[in-house]
Amino acid sequence: MAELKACKTCGVPSRVGKGHIWNPNGTIVQRQDRDHRMIFFDSDSIDALFTNIESLIGMPIEKMVIESKARATQAYIGSLVKGAKGKLARVVGLERIIRRIVEQGRVLGYGDIQVKEFSWKDSFMVCEIKNPYSLPLFCGDLRGALQAIRKLEGTIEYTEISPGYYSIKDFHQPGATGLEDRLMPRETPLKPGDIKFHRCPVCKTPLEISRFDWDIDKGTITQAGTGIRFAVFGSTGMQVVLDELERELGDTIPATIVEAQRMHASQTMNPRWKKVSREDIRNWLAFQGLGNLVALDEKEGGGYSVRIENPAIPLLLVGTVAALFEFLADKKSEVDWSIAPDGDLSVNVMPAP
Repeated sequence: MAELKACKTCGVPSRVGKGHIWNPNGTIVQRQDRDHRMIFFDSDSIDALFTNIESLIGMPIEKMVIESKARATQAYIGSLVKGAKGKLARVVGLERIIRRIVEQGRVLGYGDIQVKEFSWKDSFMVCEIKNPYSLPLFCGDLRGALQAIRKLEGTIEYTEISPGYYSIKDFHQPGATGLEDRLMPRETPLKPGDIKFHRCPVCKTPLEISRFDWDIDKGTITQAGTGIRFAVFGSTGMQVVLDELERELGDTIPATIVEAQRMHASQTMNPRWKKVSREDIRNWLAFQGLGNLVALDEKEGGGYSVRIENPAIPLLLVGTVAALFEFLADKKSEVDWSIAPDGDLSVNVMPAP
């Protein structure tokens, strides 16, 4: 494929700096749509999270994940192609849009994506992807984007060609899923912050990003030193998935999600975390767009209380806090949390009795 431009100073793909803003309040937003929040997130953890949830509840959730992610993507893409712009896309511009989506997906770490077949007349598309950032989320992205552009309901099927290599077909198929009328998560107004990043003088992205390996051909972003894979994607889409699991499976699901994330995060801790400071944790959360750590206080009895403003995907943050406590204290944790009306996430973690 044609080589995409990178910043000559820090080496980060130019589209990342041109398309995103790292704010001092712990958020990342799209430059052209500053209400659309993004996260720079450990994508290895996504399917591990889903697998852990399935093992804890004893049933598959992939269909629910694909359906709910498709709904979120359809809502977002639909907002971008309203009116005359949408009519133009549906008449002459779909192939260009798809090509743009494929290129952007590579830059953002979604995997090696190739469009193999496409028919506007017959309403189907076949693509192949190697090493997707998350197979169910990618399937939802594909289905939701095409539904938004075509204004037709669709369905999606995939087959595994070889380990990590999939053929995915999206085609028109009527029949409402029941998710279309569900409300999207309510957005809480963001609070200001005072986080300062060391930034590239040219593209203005945090210099921390230049320490990642960007392989555009493979569509991967890898953290140097750990080999952990990352991707840049919308936090709302992931939140919709978790909200839908709770609606479908009941009010015990939030605690299940926290435990599933704790299980995975515990496996990723390494000796470097033994030396982290409060400021290190604050900067790491902000760099990923996960929020602004404004309080981390020791509690009597050996625990901690944590407060995060502008949190993204709060339940995953709670699970990670529990895993970090267990790693540092070498004790099992007991954790509770709450989200205030202004959006602040408060977490209390203590040694389990």
